[in-house]
Amino acid sequence: MKIGIDCRYILNVDHGELAGVGHYTYFLIKYLLAIDQENEYILFFYNKKIKCKEFEKNKNVKCVYFPGLENIGKIPFFYRHIFIPHILKMYKLDIYHNPANIIPFYYFHKAVITVHDLAIYKNHDWFPNGQWFSKRILIPFSIYKAKKIIAVSENTKEDLINIFKIKADKVKVIHEGVEDYNKLEIKKAGIDDKFKLKTRYFLFIGTLEPRKNLVRLITAFNQFLQESDDKDFKLVLAGKKGWKYEKIFTTIKDLNLEDKVVYLGYVSLSEKIYLLKNTYSFVFPSLYEGFGLPILEAMNLGVPIITSNIASIPELVIDNALLIEPCDINSIKNALLKIVRNDKLREDLIEKGKGIARNFTWQQCAKKTIDLYKSLQ
Repeated sequence: MKIGIDCRYILNVDHGELAGVGHYTYFLIKYLLAIDQENEYILFFYNKKIKCKEFEKNKNVKCVYFPGLENIGKIPFFYRHIFIPHILKMYKLDIYHNPANIIPFYYFHKAVITVHDLAIYKNHDWFPNGQWFSKRILIPFSIYKAKKIIAVSENTKEDLINIFKIKADKVKVIHEGVEDYNKLEIKKAGIDDKFKLKTRYFLFIGTLEPRKNLVRLITAFNQFLQESDDKDFKLVLAGKKGWKYEKIFTTIKDLNLEDKVVYLGYVSLSEKIYLLKNTYSFVFPSLYEGFGLPILEAMNLGVPIITSNIASIPELVIDNALLIEPCDINSIKNALLKIVRNDKLREDLIEKGKGIARNFTWQQCAKKTIDLYKSLQ
């Protein structure tokens, strides 16, 4: 088969960039190529500044760059939905796979999409204005047009069926993989000097946006400090600033927590692993997740987890995390207190989480994806 994969969200293939769809696309392709020398893969990129030397080493790979594009966020409708389908047609693909859930309007051949979450249908306040066309037209069109849909969790599959009324057999659940970072060598000295985190801390890593529920977390942390015997704890936030992030910093200021809540900005992979390995607990009180990869990565590193009891999260962590009601500040506060006051609970969570990567491998993800491709022959 000749399989085309849209790689527009891989920002830097040489460094396995970055998060979200880009992370998924990079590791899916990496492991597809590791186990499949039979099929031919055409990888479509939007910018020649993005190199794919790692992939081109494989004899069954061809990298194609769409001409004239520098910024994927400003691609005209004509280019996306008429010109790109014309290029795809030139390569006579047996299957076109878009890991970002979109099929161009004027592409009429077999297509597979991956749906990571449907948060935009859960709460429009979590997203910027101007999403109407994608929400009402483009995403539904792609879901109905796709021959098969990959959902990254059972919860996402149920959302697809309930929201779009599609048949269950059109959707295949294929979990994402978890890279095992335990063996990755981290140079601690430079990171120690950079962050200067001398006290125990709770850690959140992710985009600073309303869906991540950080205002409630900060409020709960403030109450934790008032009730805890240990007043030296800090709350560390790492990640880029997203949609409507301002209220997070307003809350920190209003509660006089400037010395207790530390914002680090975006952190590198090495810095992320260092922070996780040294945190007292990873706290992820998200209001909705299609999969929850940061939670599984942290668990696999032996980090005790406090996270939400909603969407796909319980499906993945089962009883290996301390679950909270994310809309209840008391629930978050009580979990912080509980994990500090109960050493055995914390140790149990550490042991339960270790090795979770064995249950979610990219090899398994790639194999199931190939099986799905073959089912469409």
